[in-house]
Amino acid sequence: MEHSEHNLKIKKLAEISRQTDRLHRKLFEKHAVEAFGIHRSQHMMLMYISRNENASQRQIAEAFNVSAAAVAVTLKKLESVGFINRISSKDDSRRNHISISSKGMDVIERTKHIFGAIDRLMFKDFSDEEIEQLRALTQRMCDNLIEAEKVTTEQLKEGF
Repeated sequence: MEHSEHNLKIKKLAEISRQTDRLHRKLFEKHAVEAFGIHRSQHMMLMYISRNENASQRQIAEAFNVSAAAVAVTLKKLESVGFINRISSKDDSRRNHISISSKGMDVIERTKHIFGAIDRLMFKDFSDEEIEQLRALTQRMCDNLIEAEKVTTEQLKEGF
């Protein structure tokens, strides 16, 4: 196979991969907003908080690599609909600890079902063997990207 033909196949496969990711997110967003009024970024933050009990606003901002102001807006929305509780720190009144409310935990459990249903739809009519082959190939791609984090911008410019 010619080098340019190989590169074209890589490009098409990468486009399909990105499109699959976008479609998965779009489908989740559609059903999560419809069912719970929660958007993807709000859901991601809710999931983070559920895994990091009493996380501070600063810790959340660092985890998502966003400003504290952006986190504050999302937390305010989550609090207003009753998905989280913010508790002022006894040691520092400028610091809040955030925890998931029972309503928020219910949303988390129910969105897990949405993710599961979407995943099952995505792999409908795949055999166990096909799923395992795709898993192994996708893991190799992830491993390659992890290794690629070491590549400099200059190396990329030179064609790597």
